[in-house]
Amino acid sequence: MTTTLGAILDLTEQVQSAIDAGDWQRASDLESQRRVQLESLVAERGTGEPGGELRGALESLQLRNQRLLGETHHHRRRVLREASTIKTGQSAARAYENAPTEV
Repeated sequence: MTTTLGAILDLTEQVQSAIDAGDWQRASDLESQRRVQLESLVAERGTGEPGGELRGALESLQLRNQRLLGETHHHRRRVLREASTIKTGQSAARAYENAPTEV
C-alpha cells in the first residue's frame, strides 16, 4: 500500500473540521487513521533523513499538529468551564428548592 502525503493532509483537514464542529469522537477516529497513514509513509520511505519536499511537508504538518492540539486544549478548557458553571447552577437551584420558606 502506498501512502501519499495528500491522503494524510486530507485526513488532517477532516480532523480540523471535526474539531471545529465539536465532534470529538470523529476527530479521534480520524486522528487514529491519520497516525496509521503517517506511520506507513515513514515506513515506506525508510528510516533515513526525508528528502527536501517531504521534509518541508512534514515540518508544516508538525506545526499544524501543534495548532490542532492547542485548539483541542482550548475547547476542552471551555467545555470544563461550562460544565462547572452548569454544576454551580444546579447546586444553587437545589439549595433554592430546599430552602425553608416563611410565609
